Amino acid sequence: MIVLHQFPRAWGINPSPFCLKVETYLRLAGLPYRAVTSASFRAPKRKLPYIVGDGVEDGRVVADSGFIIDHLRAVHGDPLDRELTAEQRALGHLMRRTCEESLYFAMVYARWIEDAGWRIIEDAFFKRMPAPVRAILPGIVRRSVRRSLHGQGYGRHARDEVFALGVADLDALAVLMKGHSFAVADRPSSADATLYAFLVSVMRVPFDDPLTRRARACATFAAYLERMDTELAKVGEPELVG
Repeated sequence: MIVLHQFPRAWGINPSPFCLKVETYLRLAGLPYRAVTSASFRAPKRKLPYIVGDGVEDGRVVADSGFIIDHLRAVHGDPLDRELTAEQRALGHLMRRTCEESLYFAMVYARWIEDAGWRIIEDAFFKRMPAPVRAILPGIVRRSVRRSLHGQGYGRHARDEVFALGVADLDALAVLMKGHSFAVADRPSSADATLYAFLVSVMRVPFDDPLTRRARACATFAAYLERMDTELAKVGEPELVG
């Protein structure tokens, strides 16, 4: 049994698009697993998700959503992508990188830097902590995120510039999705694990910002999520622990 270590759920989903990406891949690929909540500071790379088990006798731990999927392909074969053309694989790669290396940082800005987004984050992630910890930890974590975003580069931009970058990513994804039912083909592929996770993380969350408004107004995205919901309903919900 694969054990997927990830963040606690919020708003009915895993709030991390990277954790949700691995969940979605496992479900689409038909691989049995258990999802458990963990703390990122205990993770191998101090980030979530990571997996343990998967029939590896030495109890190997695999961290990072991309490396997890590579590992799962190596162990279980490639049921989602084996029939894709080289062009479809390349398109999936570019869509994944757009989500993970650009759109994601605009999402972080909207949630952790914008005051309106931060109030939602603080309530969801820190509200149940003991009072002394709740008085100190949220500010420390928010400052850490701000420093990280500044080091990455998006934190150096003005607000309108950050959101313009994120909206441009969404618009490009919508154009690339036209002409086929799923991310790169007429059946789900590994690219859909990423695309679905990020669109859910933008559209089905209690935030209101230029990213959520642009995505929710896109008929292409809405129809895509409905198709993916139908596919995922065929395999049911994962087993959640903790």
